[in-house]
Amino acid sequence: MITKQDAITANEFHENHEPAGKIYKWRRNGATQTWKTRPGDFRLPIKFGLKSYDSITPGNAHLMHRADQCPTRHVRVTMPDGAGEWFGIVTADHGNGILRVQVTTRGASRNRVGREYDVGVGTVSDL
Repeated sequence: MITKQDAITANEFHENHEPAGKIYKWRRNGATQTWKTRPGDFRLPIKFGLKSYDSITPGNAHLMHRADQCPTRHVRVTMPDGAGEWFGIVTADHGNGILRVQVTTRGASRNRVGREYDVGVGTVSDL
């Protein structure tokens, strides 16, 4: 949930999503509006992509969270032997140094978005 202080200081927000679901990254699109007569009220304009605009208010703040407080673990996977790198979300930890990662952004690899791969912990770095 976005608080008034988050609306004043943070720049990136995510819509609430499933642990391995698609992540919609919204960003600040102006200054946070506050009122002296309504101390708990705020309005933060946000933008997604090129043509999607909205605002975060106390009425819909429960539908978003700050990007740095995202409940999922976002990672960058660098494949050995120059096979490229891609970005994903950790969906399972198999132990023994193996993680299951779902591809969210293909990057410079041949991996398909949405597919899950088992990768070694040594190839994974947190974002």
